[in-house]
Amino acid sequence: MTNGFIEKVAEQISDKHSRKLITAELESHLLDKIDYYVDIGYSKEDAEKRATEEMGNPEDTAVPLNALHNNNFRDLLSFICCGVIILMFFCTIWFRDAFIYSFELNTYRHSILCDFVSLAFLIAYAVMLIISGKKNIKIIPLFVAISFILQFGSILVGYDEYPVSSSVPANMFYFYQPAMYAIAKILTEGLHAYLRCIFLGVPADSDILTGFCFEVMPYILGLFFIIWSILLFVRISRIETITNYKKPKVSIHIIEACISVFLAVNLVVMLTATSYKAIDDLITGNSYLSSCQKISEYVFNADLTKELSEISDNLESLGYYQYYKDTNRVTYYDKGGEIELSSEPDITEDCISLSYHTGDIFVPFYLRLGDFTYDSDIYEDNIAYDESPKILADMESIRNIDVGTTLESIEQSGLLKYADHIKKTYYRGTDKLEYQIDLSIYLNRGENNSDSNHIHNNLHIKDGAVTESYSSKK
Repeated sequence: MTNGFIEKVAEQISDKHSRKLITAELESHLLDKIDYYVDIGYSKEDAEKRATEEMGNPEDTAVPLNALHNNNFRDLLSFICCGVIILMFFCTIWFRDAFIYSFELNTYRHSILCDFVSLAFLIAYAVMLIISGKKNIKIIPLFVAISFILQFGSILVGYDEYPVSSSVPANMFYFYQPAMYAIAKILTEGLHAYLRCIFLGVPADSDILTGFCFEVMPYILGLFFIIWSILLFVRISRIETITNYKKPKVSIHIIEACISVFLAVNLVVMLTATSYKAIDDLITGNSYLSSCQKISEYVFNADLTKELSEISDNLESLGYYQYYKDTNRVTYYDKGGEIELSSEPDITEDCISLSYHTGDIFVPFYLRLGDFTYDSDIYEDNIAYDESPKILADMESIRNIDVGTTLESIEQSGLLKYADHIKKTYYRGTDKLEYQIDLSIYLNRGENNSDSNHIHNNLHIKDGAVTESYSSKK
């Protein structure tokens, strides 16, 4: 027979075989009711209407029946989701330190990998809650609620070792700070600034708005996830009792919609911007190595007889991203590292310096108020080269640079592309130039910092020739 109630119930039964059995059983039960009402004087149409009304809400009938006939699927899905939630919870403990972008007045380096991992965790929680709502699996929201409650509890728990400094408490919600980076950058500096910063290790800002995004928004999202999970758990529990009641659908759907839209928009913006920037870098040949070489050549050949403002304007016109600026110092970033321009009029000789530092590739680089402060467990990563004849020959050339080697010969040798630090200083009073150049090559043999794996030579150059040479292999 054709009946709207039976059709709506059937739509919600996942298993085809079970659907046939349940449909047949409901039809039989409904026909018995119709026959009863026809026998006591109702017309067939009125009897069917009365019998259908007595069957109740199709969803209230379908959910427990579907659960009863689909336990294997529900158990497997529950097991997978709960396992993922537990793993994600421990990840917020194990890797929390690398995801700190801001704490009070401290700002730490941005990493595009951390951005996506952090956002992926939040999206995973949201997807699992949506699935549990569709499939009516109450153990999933229970696990999500417990996970976020424990994460809130980490705010109150003290640890002997803090992640970055003694002023930073252990807090699992730091893990979600990177997911806020795109929002913070776009709100404070615009989409153009975010596009320029995607692949740069730029420190996160610490003004009022970005501080709110990094240090407050994760807690607000966590609270919303807890409320969403609890309401969902209560709704599913009541549905399973097969009782008629007014479900809190509106509040759940509002929370679900708000979180879903927020995360979806953030993901779309990040994916679109990252794809655009990656394609643009590919077309323009702006790789990490090419950027390193471009910056080192710029610093090496820069005209420091100009005023600091002129050099700063030139760096800006070349597309370098300006982050830090005060009266005597400006810091710029690009894919291959950072440039620091400084003027020191208060020392014995009036001078202007331009320095280049390679950027960290794999490990977030921690920065405190613009000054470089290394954590003891954090080391600067370098590109590891394969042992080709060319690389081995260049290692030997770097090893052989000694006192008296001319600056011109170093430049002509092409070894500057291996520089992970160049500092060029011009002394206005004596009209002299001074260089500090660190040349390094790391071989792809495992541990980058092993003595057998690298060559490093720190050069001090005056009057066009090396005056000091500190090689790791001499």
